[in-house]
Amino acid sequence: MRNEVAARLSVLVLLLAFPIAAAGPGRSVSANGSQVFSFSLTQTPENPRRYSLVISDDDEHTISGLFSIDQLQILRAIMTEAEKFALNEEAVGTKDPATTRFTDKQERAFIIDVQKAGNRSDLFLTLSTALGRMTASAGTVIRSNRREQGFFFDLLSRLESVLPKLPVKPSK
Repeated sequence: MRNEVAARLSVLVLLLAFPIAAAGPGRSVSANGSQVFSFSLTQTPENPRRYSLVISDDDEHTISGLFSIDQLQILRAIMTEAEKFALNEEAVGTKDPATTRFTDKQERAFIIDVQKAGNRSDLFLTLSTALGRMTASAGTVIRSNRREQGFFFDLLSRLESVLPKLPVKPSK
């Protein structure tokens, strides 16, 4: 299944200009210090194969959705690829930040944008649900020392701990 998910990932290159900084685990704040984001991921009591994901900011803007384990595995795969990309030196903007988009062709609920400039990678998570759409400044990576900050990394860790491990296919 992991190969199927990885095969379905597509990358689109976009240019954005939203530099951010992160503040503490599980929370991210914009560069001007105005916006703090956080998340919660909880299993629903009525169906243990569904989870509620809520992202909110300090101005009480909130987006939430119910997602199946399969959908969350896609989110985990997208986030894992985005994190790997954020940590490497590929596609770094020299004058202006360069942004690469990670998404799945069939699962449109999740978008991760990685913006690179200089020694810094900024991550943005866009969540689309029946209730609307919200983009959050999710995290920052300083590539020289591999320092990671922001709720992106806490969410990825939480997904890795609650989701079943995907079987590893033997290499031929």
